[in-house]
Amino acid sequence: MSHVVDCSITLPWFLEDERTKFTDQILNAIHQVEYWVPAVWRLEMLNGLLMAERRKRIDRAWRIASVDQASRLKVRVDIAQPGMAAVGTLAERHGLTAYDAAYLELAVRQRFGLITQDRDLVRAADAEGLSVQSPGRTGAAQKRRRYNV
Repeated sequence: MSHVVDCSITLPWFLEDERTKFTDQILNAIHQVEYWVPAVWRLEMLNGLLMAERRKRIDRAWRIASVDQASRLKVRVDIAQPGMAAVGTLAERHGLTAYDAAYLELAVRQRFGLITQDRDLVRAADAEGLSVQSPGRTGAAQKRRRYNV
């Protein structure tokens, strides 16, 4: 099955202090599962890494290497440009940002499952009848783990 993943899943793959057992499991399955992202994912990933650098969580070399590694991930970027009205409707209906609604729109349009750690996105995906994977759905707290990327 194909799944949409958002930056709450993919960014921790490059930020050691955000990695969990759950995000590691998703990364470890990258060659067995087809992961999809909307085009905005590239900008969100870059922005997340830039913010981590500015906040001194990572250095410039780590950011540059992470951007390079992220660009080579086996993640399919949806090249379709969803209509602003479709994304706006989902954002309004579920109280999401337009960015989060873009992930939801892709999952709804393609009937993919959604993998996220964002509670609002989990609720929205549930309301849309999508299959959702999230660490909070198991009830198990995820202990943060540090690893090299």
